[in-house]
Amino acid sequence: MTPSSTTDPEVHTDRLFVGFGSDRPDCSRLTVFAETSVELCGTPAEVAVIGSSHYLYAPDLCFREIISCKSLPHDAVAELRVPDGDDRRLRYAGESVTAEITVSVRHIDTYPTDGAFDLIHEFEPDAYTAIAVDGDSYETYHTYPEHGCLVYSETELERPGDDATQR
Repeated sequence: MTPSSTTDPEVHTDRLFVGFGSDRPDCSRLTVFAETSVELCGTPAEVAVIGSSHYLYAPDLCFREIISCKSLPHDAVAELRVPDGDDRRLRYAGESVTAEITVSVRHIDTYPTDGAFDLIHEFEPDAYTAIAVDGDSYETYHTYPEHGCLVYSETELERPGDDATQR
């Protein structure tokens, strides 16, 4: 998180919001620091590190995930306390894909400094957002040095009719 973001009244330094939906995020409200295209479930997807965390959007899957320290007006919003939040398991069922996401708060030392990330941005020393995509799933890492914690998420996607044993 950037130092200036802590003075923004919409930014919460003690919690994160997780949102899902089917449409592209309104990027006019987002500060994008880094972005790239990846393949997710065999379809193109865009991932971005934003001023308040990250988003992933896969148009062919009609799927969007955003994690932010700003309140979200998105579908299926959940809230996670930082740094003392409990692990959360969330589920999103869209028309084209089902997503299962696990979000957990860990000690900052568990951040994989040698990770093979598809996208990474360092906001300030030890304050990172990183994303790694692997087939039908992806992981995100958000470090908060001011709290000494890492917020880790793993999202697994499945298309209706997919047989998990064929993966």
